[in-house]
Amino acid sequence: MERPVDVAGFLVARRASILERAATEVAQRRLPHYEAAGPGEVAMRLAAMFDAVVEAAAERHLEHALAHADAIASARQQTGHDLGELQQAINSLEEQIWSAVIDDAPVSEQGYILGVTSTVLGAIKDRLACNYVSRAAAKPMHTLRIEELFRGTESGQA
Repeated sequence: MERPVDVAGFLVARRASILERAATEVAQRRLPHYEAAGPGEVAMRLAAMFDAVVEAAAERHLEHALAHADAIASARQQTGHDLGELQQAINSLEEQIWSAVIDDAPVSEQGYILGVTSTVLGAIKDRLACNYVSRAAAKPMHTLRIEELFRGTESGQA
């Protein structure tokens, strides 16, 4: 019987280098809210996301990862983060995980590790996007009322 691939163990063994490279990538992307947060906060956020991925891989369950996505969506929307910024930060982490897999995992295990990590991160990104859209739709929409622009002017008095 073939032994299962230990995705969580693989990731944990490379945690420091993955997180360091991901933080560098986020800084290079010059994301406004991440620059304002500072390197220490960015490192903590990336570490929390990484840990959610590791836990999901270890447990083979997305519950904690999706709860983490929900918490991030709520917190980041309150501070005005654009969804694109979050997606780019997560993509930075995902790219560094991919690099570690390609560089360090046996070829026979690469597909499985990439499949698991991409599934988890894809579910997180999907949940974030759904939360952002749902919250945006729940807010009252402020549409431009053209008639208000012309009230009191000659052209506005029909």
